[in-house]
Amino acid sequence: MSDMKKALVIGAGIAGLITARMLSDYYDEVCIIERDELPSEPANRQGVPQSFHPHRVLPRGGLILEHYFPGYNDELVALGAIPSQEEKVVIANRYGTLVNKANAASSFKIASSSRALLEWVLRQRVRNIDHISFLTNTEVTGLMASEDQRSITGVYTKERGRDHQEEMLAADMVIDAAGRSSKLNRWLGKIGLSVPEPEVLKVSLGYSTRYYKIPPSIQNNWATVITESDPAQGMRAGMLWRIENDIAGLLLFNAGGDEYPSTHPDEFQEQIKLLFASDDNIALIDQLEPFQGPRGYRISESVRQHFELMENWPSGLLVLGDAFCSFDPIHGQGMTVAAIEAETIGKCLDEQRMHLEPQFERQVLHRMQQAIEPAWWLSSVADLRWKGVVHIGHSRMKGVAFAQKYINLFNKQAMKKASHENNKHLFILQFLMNALILPPREFFKADVLNMILNDNGSEEELELRAELGVQDPERFQQRIDELLPSFQLEPDGRIKKLLESIQHALSK
Repeated sequence: MSDMKKALVIGAGIAGLITARMLSDYYDEVCIIERDELPSEPANRQGVPQSFHPHRVLPRGGLILEHYFPGYNDELVALGAIPSQEEKVVIANRYGTLVNKANAASSFKIASSSRALLEWVLRQRVRNIDHISFLTNTEVTGLMASEDQRSITGVYTKERGRDHQEEMLAADMVIDAAGRSSKLNRWLGKIGLSVPEPEVLKVSLGYSTRYYKIPPSIQNNWATVITESDPAQGMRAGMLWRIENDIAGLLLFNAGGDEYPSTHPDEFQEQIKLLFASDDNIALIDQLEPFQGPRGYRISESVRQHFELMENWPSGLLVLGDAFCSFDPIHGQGMTVAAIEAETIGKCLDEQRMHLEPQFERQVLHRMQQAIEPAWWLSSVADLRWKGVVHIGHSRMKGVAFAQKYINLFNKQAMKKASHENNKHLFILQFLMNALILPPREFFKADVLNMILNDNGSEEELELRAELGVQDPERFQQRIDELLPSFQLEPDGRIKKLLESIQHALSK
C-alpha cells in the first residue's frame, strides 16, 4: 500500500482523535479538519453541544484507547480524574438496592472524567505525533471526486467567518468523524450518489445535568448512585457520580417525549428527591454545593446509516462515530463504539497491506456494521421499553420483546441473589455485556435462562415463558437462536483472554 500518502479526518472530537491516531500507523500524513478553534486547556467546545453532559468510556473502549494511547488513563487520574473502579456504587431498581463496595469494573482501569478533560488528554497525545496536523476554524463544504464519481480524491474547505473562496485539499482517504452534525449524505447527493434510507429509533429523549462541588466533609462517605429507569411505571433514570477535581454530576433522564427533566434549579431538586428516594442518598445530595446548571439536552432520534448497501460507494471515503450510527447517550456507548469502528478500520488496513481487495471501503462498512450490532441492538431493546419510542427500518428489529422480558426476570433474580446471598455473579455478567465485553450470545443463552427460571411463577417468569413459547429445557437454546439476531462478531483474542481471567477470578 505504498500509495497511502495522506488521510483527512473531518472532526477533532473523540472519534476524530482516535481515528487520526489509528491512521497514523498507515499514512505518511494525517490532517484533522475542525470547524472550531480548539481550546488551549480542557474546556467544552461550541461544536460539541452535548459536551456539558456526562460522558464515559466503557471497558471495551478503555481497552482500545489503552492500545492507541498507552497510559492515557493514568494521565487522566494525574490531572484529577477519579479511578472509578475504586468508587462505592449503589444501584437501585424496582427490585431493590445493591451497595457494591468492590465495583464490577474493578478489573478495568477506567477513570471518571469530564468529556473536556478526556478530549484534552487525547488531543495532546495526537499533537505530539509528527505527521498529524490540525486545520482548525475550517469547514468542509463538499467532497472532491474523480470524473467517474467512483473515487473521493479530497475535500473542499472554507475558513469559517470569512468570505474566502473554497479551497481544495487532496487526499488518498477521507474519513468523516463529524458526529451528528455530519453533512455526508448531502455531499454524496451532490456528486450524484443516492443514500439508502437509514434505520431510525424515534426516541424523543431528554436529560438534564447539574454539577456540584463536593465539600471535604463528605469525601469519605461518597458513592456513585445509579437509579435504573422503570418505563412501565413511567419512572425516569438518574445518576450521581464524581468527575475530576471534587466535582460531582447529577443527571436525570427520560425518553418517549413525555415530561423531560427540568432545567429550573428548584424543580430539578424536587425531581431529584422523587427519584433518589433513599434517606442516605438525599442526605448526601443535600450537602453538595450547586456549581453549574442544570442544563438540558434533547434528541429526537437515534440514527443508524446503512451505507454498506450502496453498490457504488466510492473508494477513498469512510465514516464512523455518530455520523455512521448515533446512540441514546444515556447508555454511554458513543465513544466506545467509535473506538470499535476505528479499530475495525485499522484491522482492515492491516489486511489490505497483505492482500489488496476490490471495493475495500464497502467491505469495511460491512465489518463495522457487524461490530456495532450488539451496541445498537442493546440500546434499542432498552429504549423501546418507553411508550412513544418507535423503530423504523427496512426490517423489523429481531428479538426485542423476548430480550426485554428476559432482562426483567434477570434483573429481579440478580438483585435477589446479590441482596440475599451476596452473590453478584449475575450483576457482573450483565455489566460485562453492557460494557460491550461479553457478546449478547453469552448472556442470552440456555444455561443462564435455566438459572433465572426459578422465580415461583412470578409475573416476570410467566411473561418470559409465554414469549419463549417452549417448555422443554432441551429446546431452550434452539429457541433463543431463533428469536435473537445472529451477531456475527469477529473473534478477539484480547477480549477472550480478559473474559477467561474474569471467570477465573469469579470461580474462586
